[in-house]
Amino acid sequence: MTGGRARVLFAVAAMLARGTSHAERRRRRLLVSGAALATFFLLGAANLLLIRGTTQTRWAGLVAEEGLRPGTALALALLVVPVLALLHQVGRVAQAAQERRLAALRLAGATPRDVRLLGVAEALRVGTAGALAGAVGYVAGQRAVMAALGVRDTDRYAIPPWPVPIVLALVVAAAALVSLRVSRHVVVSPLSVARRASRPGPSPYTILPLALGLPLMVAGGFVREGWSVPLFALGAVLAIVGIAAGAARVILESARLAGRWARTPETLLAARALEADPRAGGRTMAVVALVVVFGTATGVVTWDVVRSGGIFDDPAERFWLVSLGLTYGALLFALLVAVTALVVHRAEALLEGGRSMAALAAAGAPVTSLRRSAVRQTLIAATPVCALGALTALLGTAPGLFMTSDLPMIAWTTGHALFMVVLAVSAAAAVTALSNRLLTRAAAPASLRAE
Repeated sequence: MTGGRARVLFAVAAMLARGTSHAERRRRRLLVSGAALATFFLLGAANLLLIRGTTQTRWAGLVAEEGLRPGTALALALLVVPVLALLHQVGRVAQAAQERRLAALRLAGATPRDVRLLGVAEALRVGTAGALAGAVGYVAGQRAVMAALGVRDTDRYAIPPWPVPIVLALVVAAAALVSLRVSRHVVVSPLSVARRASRPGPSPYTILPLALGLPLMVAGGFVREGWSVPLFALGAVLAIVGIAAGAARVILESARLAGRWARTPETLLAARALEADPRAGGRTMAVVALVVVFGTATGVVTWDVVRSGGIFDDPAERFWLVSLGLTYGALLFALLVAVTALVVHRAEALLEGGRSMAALAAAGAPVTSLRRSAVRQTLIAATPVCALGALTALLGTAPGLFMTSDLPMIAWTTGHALFMVVLAVSAAAAVTALSNRLLTRAAAPASLRAE
């Protein structure tokens, strides 16, 4: 792309941004917030990896102890995953909501490539604004926290300047890649904007990494010490990839089973809707399942820490309370972002299929039945994926859990896993029920009007 062409694209993108509606400005603010959060977490991870040495502290062991900092940095980096899922869903909604403007550009002579590049230019603008806001917020927040806590050696803990532009460039590039990805299957013509024909159903081979990872995780508990941790880590990575990649396939099989055994029209409608497009739900439910995986694994660590005793009485062990509190706070945050992405996914589905809902309502289907069908659709998708995530974490830790006579530990860990599944599924169903006003609006007779 030449420099003059790039300037024209950015100028057109800026002109279109000035004429947006309130809803589109709200979506843009959500994209900026997501980019800011991703920048904040990545800067925190880089900052932790650059700190050297160990300092004695009663509560900030995750930052002060050199051996714990890499794990904390990894946790912060993993928090970017649900944020990216949210950005992906918001980008898809933004693409679907810009039907008239994109079609007008094509009518004015813009090529499909120009339309996609305009989306990238908009993503670069939004990503840059969010990345800068996240960087300023991180640096200012870190300085304020250190001043409030009376930290003397601030230069030791403050993030150096050189990683900041690297993280900013990484976030902006990720925003551009997300924009390109969401526009891959969009066809913009002078008359309308539509998705390409649905891709084939998810392959059963997407579960293969999970099938390979689980035996490696279990084998890590039986091999000699030098091979135990690498083998377990490799198995865990493969299992996580398998859950993320195979969520759509699990949802497809769950929908087929639910449709076969459906006894009510609402359940049958929910199952057939999922069966028609399992990938859309799989993108969001995969992130929810990963939260369940890490939450179940956290239950094992929690039991070990609490069983050792002293964390409530010994001041030297008090930092474990802070560590566990931060861990559960991170899990709740990740779950909140994941279910927010689910709401955005519901909005996208209603934007693209709102006329079908309106046709069902016009044919006599009660709106309350359509609402129940939406909730059941979420339950059919979330329950098996979350249960698979919890089961994966339990089987992965089986050598240390179920090969022992410590029944309280087994009961605690199993109960903790069930609690994580119930919490995740309930949260997904709750946000679906709360977003049913979008369905009510989509089912209105006005949605049948052709413009």
